[in-house]
Amino acid sequence: MEPEEIDADLEWEMEKIIKSEIISYDRRVRGRTRTCKELRYFVKWRGCSEDENTREPPEHLERAQELVDDFHRENPDMPRLG
Repeated sequence: MEPEEIDADLEWEMEKIIKSEIISYDRRVRGRTRTCKELRYFVKWRGCSEDENTREPPEHLERAQELVDDFHRENPDMPRLG
């Protein structure tokens, strides 16, 4: 399957969200190390193998809000924004 062109960008179609997780990483800010935490969704892409699943930040899934809502309705204990 080929990506679809949307607003001059190529986009793949999401098949489903497999899980959500909070990732942690250290970042140097003004000479100090801070631990940052961010939400990521593990995404299965339509027409792609399981090996090609990716972790995506919420802002990359804005066009798939219905899939995000469905995922959280089916998995209420998984991490989410807010």
